[in-house]
Amino acid sequence: MLGIYFIWGIKGGEVSKCYHFTAKRFVESIKRDGLTRGVMLKSINPPSFLFNKQWLTKNPSFDQGWSIGTGKLPYKRNEVRMTIDIPLEERINLKPWSQMKFLVPLVANDLEASDLADPENWLIYQGTVKPEWIKEIKEQSRE
Repeated sequence: MLGIYFIWGIKGGEVSKCYHFTAKRFVESIKRDGLTRGVMLKSINPPSFLFNKQWLTKNPSFDQGWSIGTGKLPYKRNEVRMTIDIPLEERINLKPWSQMKFLVPLVANDLEASDLADPENWLIYQGTVKPEWIKEIKEQSRE
């Protein structure tokens, strides 16, 4: 249990649920293949990425600050919330942002300094989040 406590860095040693937000256009491929395309931006100039890093959050709210002002994307990045339950034996691959940001020091400060960020809730899963770990898919209401 000590290993899990270290991974999570929170009392109790585990997170019961985490979430991934995406656009509706990606739901069918995620249901089929899982989360496979996550990256961490290592540097901007020249562009460099760390692949197979799936971004998750402990925050279930559709009001995700990082989704505001995401350039000229033709879709909303928080249209759909997926509830993820990562099996206990796979949680060794799930890390809080605070344990991963050292991999991307050039962009970490910019990400955290934004008023739109809530890095205390960010999680990175290293690997593929399998389709069977997705327990619920909910579309944002249009209120």
